[in-house]
Formats: sequence, structure tokens, C-alpha cells
Amino acid sequence: AAIYVDDVYVSQMIGLAFSTFDIDRVEVLRGPQGTLFGRNATGGLAHFISRRPTDETSGYMDVTFGQRNLLRIEGGFGGALTERVDGRISFQTNHYDPLFKNVFGPASDAENGNDWGLRGQLLFKLPDSSQLLLLGRLSRTDVHAGSWETLTTKNIALGIDVLAGPNDNPYGTCPGCNASGLSNSGPFVIRDSISGFTRLQGGGLTAKYTRDLSGTALTVIGDYTSLRKDYQEDSDASPVTLFQFFNGSKVNQESVEARLNGGGKKLNWTAGVYGLRIDGSYYEGWEGPAFFTAQEFHSPTNPNTQNYQNAYGFPVDGAWPIGTAPYWNDVVQAPPGSTLAPPGSVPATRSPYSLLTKSYAGFAQVEYRFTDLLGLTLGGRVTSDKKDFDFTWIPYLYYPQSPTGQITVLTQTASLPLHQYINSRSDTLFSGKAQLDFHLAPDLLAYVSYNRGVKGGGFTAPLFPFFINDTSALIFKPEKLTSYEVGFKSEFLDHKLRLNGAAYYYDYKDYQALIYTVSLEQLIVNADATHKGAELELEWAPSEAWRFGAGVAYVDAIVKNVDTRGTGVKGDYVPGNAPKWTANAMARYTVPVGSGHAALQVDGNYLSSFWFNLSDNPAVLQPGFGVANARASYTPASGKLEIGVSVENLADKHYGTMGFDNTSINGLAQVYPGMPRWYKAHINYRF
Repeated sequence: AAIYVDDVYVSQMIGLAFSTFDIDRVEVLRGPQGTLFGRNATGGLAHFISRRPTDETSGYMDVTFGQRNLLRIEGGFGGALTERVDGRISFQTNHYDPLFKNVFGPASDAENGNDWGLRGQLLFKLPDSSQLLLLGRLSRTDVHAGSWETLTTKNIALGIDVLAGPNDNPYGTCPGCNASGLSNSGPFVIRDSISGFTRLQGGGLTAKYTRDLSGTALTVIGDYTSLRKDYQEDSDASPVTLFQFFNGSKVNQESVEARLNGGGKKLNWTAGVYGLRIDGSYYEGWEGPAFFTAQEFHSPTNPNTQNYQNAYGFPVDGAWPIGTAPYWNDVVQAPPGSTLAPPGSVPATRSPYSLLTKSYAGFAQVEYRFTDLLGLTLGGRVTSDKKDFDFTWIPYLYYPQSPTGQITVLTQTASLPLHQYINSRSDTLFSGKAQLDFHLAPDLLAYVSYNRGVKGGGFTAPLFPFFINDTSALIFKPEKLTSYEVGFKSEFLDHKLRLNGAAYYYDYKDYQALIYTVSLEQLIVNADATHKGAELELEWAPSEAWRFGAGVAYVDAIVKNVDTRGTGVKGDYVPGNAPKWTANAMARYTVPVGSGHAALQVDGNYLSSFWFNLSDNPAVLQPGFGVANARASYTPASGKLEIGVSVENLADKHYGTMGFDNTSINGLAQVYPGMPRWYKAHINYRF
């Protein structure tokens, strides 16, 4: 799904780490988007909208504290600065102790909280019923991260990895142990030799101009966003310095949008243009095993020498085969004739690359009410996407290893010539929408819709370029989605009961699937796919005291004819993080207490089993689970103060949210867990 924050499309994954504070509302739209505003999207969108400045003085302060030395403070304050200028400033800061305990290794404990965000807004009331909103934002995150729980795995057939039993010894190390000789880590336990981290910096400025042109609304939005990320992890998850991964980026994004909205009782319309420029500089790489010296990598006496002819036309010598100690798929030997690296250094590689995206679009949508019963919506969009990609591979670099194993500062001591892959692509994309609305009763709407959505093509930056024998594998085509949906929205019992439902069928052509080819090498490939599903949601407020909510959804998702395990055998697979069944429920009871009132709430959600990625490998299967939460609060008669306590993950259910299969590297699966049980207290004051 596409994410927007205050009318601005979030193009980078690192931009999704924003803090949601001083939020007025969240708007969610399902299915292909692009005929109303912003960027085109195939998977729906979520729009987070902040509270806007007003001429009335208002504000709030919310403090949350609890286990693990949690302290989260957020607040906002605003009002009239002059007769024609309103302002609002909002902030958030969040800190808590690490969730992971490092029990064996020099690295620090990990996965703590340490971030803050700041937002300032000025609203200028201009002549002719026009307004100019200026919004500035800053955010920072600096945490110990990149840590994983580990589960011992083993290979039982070509491309099939499973969890090992407590008595299995597939690597000759110890019963139940992986290739590093370690058993399962246990919940929130790590044994890292390298301290991982995530460091994020973000900032931006948005200007939004609105004006009423005799019944037609003009909206113009301009934005500049700058994002930076630096990340490192101990990928082997062991006390031995075997394999470290790092990446980072610096991205500048500029966007401009202008649209007109108008209409009346029967007709409403929208038309606009959109431009987006994303200038990204990225890097990624890895540092190799410390128990090999540079001389051992270079040695012509290596008995396991193999030759790999890659896309750049030179051999890679001395690979260690799968299944041979030290159980690491290493093909990064120094080529004959290269200069020996200093003793004690380790092999590594770093791949800087850039991606420049330019996108321009025009869009329009018309809604017409033929009768009280029947309405029609038609929309369309034309998008021009251009991407320029420049990837550089710097192989066989040797970096002296510091006593602590940190690789935050890399010093090049020997190298081969750089190897580049440069390419560009341009795509013209068409998307559209047609929907019939049937107003069967004042409180009952049924609809049927057809949508065509598109997502631009692009390029993959490989982590292990020596596995790429054909550079065309780095290119993926645009994704095209045709969706069909029927549904209804209804209210009953004098608007006390709301019931909505929908069923849909998504037909993807050239679906952009993320797969693993060899070991941890990831590529995006095109394949056909289908998603069939239905959902039902209910809200019921039988009285002022009681409020209930529930929802259930089913999806049957398949990606067709792909090789997801690097075996050369293609098949149909379920996408990662796509449980067939999801459900949620909530009950809230409010009761008078003294001159104020108390509220008790319980809620929960359930997910059926799912795979963490498209491989559908048993080693990365998460069984179904449910999580429940509870909250109690008291509000005095003034309504300004609320004091509460809560428990998240009431039963302390342990489950995974993402994972990777590293069986071919060191005989384990890495899993990142969901949050444990957490007791919290809350104080909120509004004025």
C-alpha cells in the first residue's frame, strides 16, 4: 500500500519509520489508486493527516511510561498568532531499554527505543478565501538494531529447509545446534559479535495553497523531503565474526501537485497533474568471515577452487561448496595476481549505486448521480515514469578489522577495478476506475467496481553480483493489476449498528515478486498472480455505555510460475506475510464514577499461519496466533484529563513478524519477534 503523510507520498521504506503524533485522522482506501490525487498505486493507500492550526487556542500533552524504562512524551499546541496567521507546533520523543539481551558476545543489547519528531505549521489566511499552509518536519532515530532470534534449520531436499529437532545434529557440531555450534537462541536473546544499529534522519517542508474559484476548489501542493539511513547487522547471529551486512541511503524527494475540484448535487469532479522527482544515492555490502585470513582466500592451494564466470567476464576462484566446513557459501576469493591484503584483514565488498526517478502524471475522476438509486464513477490516469540506474560493484576489498569488530568506518587497502552496470528505462502507464453505486435505501449502499492499477518498472541492486550471470535479471517490468470488487455499506438500528462487506478478485500481470535466487541474493522478478478475498466489518453501539467492533477477512493469494528457492524449478507460491484469515474484535464499557467516568476496553487480533517470504519454506513458516490487549482509564468531569493503564500482548504471546532462511550459510533461520507483554501507564491532558 502507498503511504501518505500530510498530502505527501512516502517513496522510501525508511520514510515509513515516521512517528504518528498529533494525528487528526487516518484515511484508508483499498485497491488501485491514482485518479483522485498523488502517486499511482496498486495496493491501496493510507493517509495520515495531522491536526491543522486553528484560531482557537488548543493543545494536549500525552505521557506514557512503563516497563523497560519506557518514556514516551508527545504534545501539540496551537492557536492564532495574528489576525490572519494561525500556528501549531507538535513534538514526540520515545525511549525504552533494549528488548534483546546479548548473552554471549561482545556486542551490546539491542532493539531499544530512541527517537524524536518535531512538526511546525503556519496557516496564512489570504485574500479571496485562499489559504497557504506551511509545514516543516524533522525526525531522528538512533538505536541498536539488526538483531534476530535464531532457530536451527537443516536441508532435507533440493530447496526445502525445515526446523531441526532438539536431537538433530546436521552439521556435526552438537545436538540441536546450527553450523556455528549454537542451539536455538530463545525469546529475545542474541549472541552477536557485532553491534548493529539503525540511524535515520528525516526532514522536509510542505507548502499547500487552496483557493475557492467561484465554486471550484484549487489545491496546489509542493514538497521537499530529505531522508538518510545507515544500517548494520551481525547477519550470522553468532559470537564469531562470520558475516556482517550493512546498507544506507541518502534520498532527496521533490513533488508538485495541482488539482481542481468542483460539482454540485448530481455531479462531482476532480482533475489534476502530479510531478515527482526522487534522487537516491545508496550503498550496500558485507564483510566476510574472520576465521579466514586474506592469505587463505588468496591461496592457490585451496582444494575447493571453482570458477564462476559472471556478467562482467572475469573468474571468481576458490569457492567453498555448500555442505563443506565452514558451512558458508563463499565465492569471494581474491583473483590470481592481486596484492595480498594485510594480515588479519577480512574480505568485504561495497556496492554504491544511484537511482533517479522522474514521474509525471495527469488524472481525472467524475462522479455522477443519475437518480436517487444509481450513481456512476469514472476515473483515469496517464503516468510517465523514467528511471536512471547506476550500480557499481567494488569486489574483493579488504578492510582491517578493528578490535571490536565494528565496520562503521571502512578503510580500503586493496581493490580490483570498479565494475559498473548502467541502465535506464521509461514507461508510459495507464490506470483507471469505473464504479456503479446502488443507493438501495437511505442507509444502504451497494457497489460494483472495476479498477486498473499500475506500478512502474525498475532495477534490482544485487548484494552478491558474482551470482548474476545475466544482467537482464536486474531489470523488472511494470506491474499491472486488474481488480473487480463488489460490496456494501449499511447502517441499522437508528445508526447504532454499522455493517460493511466486500469481495474482490485481483488479477496481476507482471506482478513484482521478491525472490531469493542463491543463498541471500534477492531479486525482483515479474510473474502473474491472483488475490481472491472477502472481508466483513461491524461496529455496534447499543447504548452510551457499550461499544463493540469486529472484523474478519479472507484472502487466497498465489504468485504463479516462479523459482523462489534458487533451484531452477518453478512453481506457484503464496506471497510472504499473507495469512488466509485475519480477525479482530473490540469491546468497550464506559461507566459513571463520581463526577467523571471510567472506561474498560479489551481488544485483540488473530492471524492464521503465514510465510515470511515468497519461498513458502517450512523454515520460515509462522504458525497462527492471536494477541489480546486491555486498557482501563478514568476521566474527570472536565473531560480534559485522562489517566489510564494498559497491558499490550496480555498473554505474552511469542510470535514472529519477519524472518529469513539462512540454512545454506550457517544452518539457521533468523526471526524478528513481535512485541512482548508490556505494562504501561498513561496521562493525557487536553485544553
